[in-house]
Amino acid sequence: MTGDVAGLIFALMFLLFGTVTGVGVGERLVVRCVTKREYVIANVIVLLVGAFACAVAMLTPFPVLVVLVIGLIGGTVAGLKLGFGESVGPWKAHDRYFRVNKDQLRRSETGERAEAVRRARRDGTPEPELMSVQQDDKNDRKDA
Repeated sequence: MTGDVAGLIFALMFLLFGTVTGVGVGERLVVRCVTKREYVIANVIVLLVGAFACAVAMLTPFPVLVVLVIGLIGGTVAGLKLGFGESVGPWKAHDRYFRVNKDQLRRSETGERAEAVRRARRDGTPEPELMSVQQDDKNDRKDA
């Protein structure tokens, strides 16, 4: 009985640790993703590597490590979504249904602008402006 409770506590700690660590990993990976295609490829790679890691963890004498890997997978996918800054694929349906992340939904409507922002973030250049601001100078006016 005591061993079961201790195993459950270890599993929950591993799940929490894996999730928190995975979010950090996902936020670091998403910097490379500029297009939606690159974002989807990053998610697929995370899931494939996670499936392989689960298989390896099952071969160890410590099956509780699978919970750590599952936490890492979930956290990494969540970190990718949070860092991408746009609702894509199933996340778009999720955000619409639950009425959350309205700014990300708005960004997904204008894909060129969102891609330009992500490209600037990756390259370290300033983000493009939303609208241009023009000053009205008396010397520039021709009708005066």
